Amino acid sequence: MNKNIDCVNAISSSLYNVGNSLRLRRALGKKNVNLAFAGGSVTKGWDGKQYLEKNYTDHVAEFFRSEYPDKTFSVTNLSTESANSFIGLSITDKVITEADPDIVFIEYAVNNECGHDHIVSYESLVERILALPSEPAVVLIFLINKSLYTCQGYMKMIGSHYDLLSVSVADSIKQLLDEGFDWSVYSDDVIHPNTWGHRFIADCVTKALKEAADKTEDTEYVLPEALYSLDYADYHTFSTDDAMIRKKGFEEISCPEYGEYFNNGVRYTGTNDASVRFEGEFKTLFAAYVHDKTDRFSDADVMIDGEKKAVLQGRSIYGWGNVVLKNVFSFETRGRHSVELKVKDRKKDFILIEFGVS
Repeated sequence: MNKNIDCVNAISSSLYNVGNSLRLRRALGKKNVNLAFAGGSVTKGWDGKQYLEKNYTDHVAEFFRSEYPDKTFSVTNLSTESANSFIGLSITDKVITEADPDIVFIEYAVNNECGHDHIVSYESLVERILALPSEPAVVLIFLINKSLYTCQGYMKMIGSHYDLLSVSVADSIKQLLDEGFDWSVYSDDVIHPNTWGHRFIADCVTKALKEAADKTEDTEYVLPEALYSLDYADYHTFSTDDAMIRKKGFEEISCPEYGEYFNNGVRYTGTNDASVRFEGEFKTLFAAYVHDKTDRFSDADVMIDGEKKAVLQGRSIYGWGNVVLKNVFSFETRGRHSVELKVKDRKKDFILIEFGVS
């Protein structure tokens, strides 16, 4: 690493938008403050080899406790490996009410894609959290990988539209790289920050938090109309053990290896004519299932009202035995539909985690 590189300047330049600070100042005016972090493996604390003893979420919590020693800060980590904003919607639907957050940090810029569905899911997630009864402050964090991939373009626009504190670690890292910075100082692989990298992310976030907390002229926050679309803001999960889900040739399983938010599902048992069925009212259908780059998993057809609408790819070059949540099919309007899932290869495995509807 070039010793002449100015990390202090890079940290300062990470503040993309200070936003409206009213909700943040209200949150910090409470005696007990609930912090929530939503993101992927980085926010979970994975460095590519192991979970770090302290990741950036821990450093941010320590900053709050140091700055406001008379207050109590509790932390809920709503993150899981490979999560994007689709999975964020599922986790939010399950636990956000219980978490009752006062400040929510959202990080999905390296796991999201840049297509329409991911844009809609991201904005829907942001709006859903902003619309919570607790009226939490929302802080957006934008990361980047070694190949300079990031979805921060549309995320910045959403952050500006909703007037949110937005922190671009991606911009800071790109600035450092332009100055001769070695990526290996920040990360030991192509995406996951190491100990130094997590400290750097936290320094960017806490610098922005200080500036936002000092901004006192904001006296009102009004939730705006959608920028792109809020089609998924009412996302609702149907677990596979829900009474409305009818299963034939599938066994219920516990799968804690997929994280605390996806630790139950159903596994195909190889039975002829096996299927999973339900009827429900929705505009868009989602499915969460396990995929892998090997051929251990079969594909599965999804039938809606008797017509094949999609294929869930059990084998995917992007899979590593992890949970993926996909938009299966969207109708123009909301209506009642029948859904059936059928496994294609009887000699292979298939694990369905849940359905989702909006």
